[in-house]
Amino acid sequence: MSVQDHVDIAVIGGGLVGAALAYGLRRKGQRIALFDEGDSALRASRGNFGLVCAGGKGGQLEDYAPWALQGVEVWKDFGDRLVAETGIDIELEQNGLPVFCPDQNALAERVAMMERLQRRSGLAFEVHSPAEIDRYMPGVSGDVPGAVFCAIDGAANPMLLLRALHASLMTGDAVLRRDAKVERLEAVSGGYRLVTAQGVTRCERVVLAAGLGNLGLGRDLGVTLPIKPMRGQILVTERCPPRMKVPSEHVRQTRDGTYLLGGSWEDVGFDTGTTAEVTRAIARRAISYFPFLSTVRLVRSWSALRILAPDNAPIYDEIAPGAFLVTCHSGVSLAAIHAGKVAGWIADGALPAEADPFRLGRFAD
Repeated sequence: MSVQDHVDIAVIGGGLVGAALAYGLRRKGQRIALFDEGDSALRASRGNFGLVCAGGKGGQLEDYAPWALQGVEVWKDFGDRLVAETGIDIELEQNGLPVFCPDQNALAERVAMMERLQRRSGLAFEVHSPAEIDRYMPGVSGDVPGAVFCAIDGAANPMLLLRALHASLMTGDAVLRRDAKVERLEAVSGGYRLVTAQGVTRCERVVLAAGLGNLGLGRDLGVTLPIKPMRGQILVTERCPPRMKVPSEHVRQTRDGTYLLGGSWEDVGFDTGTTAEVTRAIARRAISYFPFLSTVRLVRSWSALRILAPDNAPIYDEIAPGAFLVTCHSGVSLAAIHAGKVAGWIADGALPAEADPFRLGRFAD
């Protein structure tokens, strides 16, 4: 197989993380190619709840808290620019987001965590009673002890976001390679060699942004990555009249009127199935928060796999000369900062001290 082409930077992974990085790198004038495995990939965006949030990020790694807040603060400018460039409405709303707590102990624990993270990041939050919640999410149960509300948070449509990023990469000198799974990644003189069914690409630098696919790519470079899949199931209901003005962590109403119900965390390996047991648990929790949902019909359910590090925070590192690893399970929340700051790091060819808390070395012990 002969060399097909040559680029400055190859980004492996066409999901939200890779697409946001490719979008940012292209804006910075880099000659790039984005390799997207296609719909056969274990794409987390399929099961992404779409939240754009900083609240609660950093519970295990406090440095994540200010990073997540930065990501949310720059989201609107990023989103507005992407919509203007593509004409695709990504349905961004940053009107606030409550996290419900099932009992007083859970509420007290959540508030204590938020106070600790607030000291690290400065993220503002409020504790709302059921009466206060009812102003923006009518129909909430009076039995809910309360919710922690972050006004800066919100949500976007993850599939429309991915569509817009892909569309932006198909204009002009199109850089998106569809159905191009990287079968082998090799270090060669002057950079890297990527082998796909379509041919071979040479590059000076490579970005591993393939989610769970990074496990195999890392092995190609002699690196074992401490990431694992964590299944999440989502239920979707019939369309209903507009009711909820903001999303929440486990219940949100979409622009087209459906309700999304979710929040499961299942350590089941690479199983992307759905189960009646989890469906019932998700539905019971949603109804406990919003009793009116008991009369709303479910339409379907599905699942996807999160990409988790041991501390649930992102990993940014240079795992071999010119080979950058970018992995996280917050592809929506961090899309703007990936397209901006992280793409800038990679374009410059080195990670700064700001990235140090997120390097692989933190798991060495």
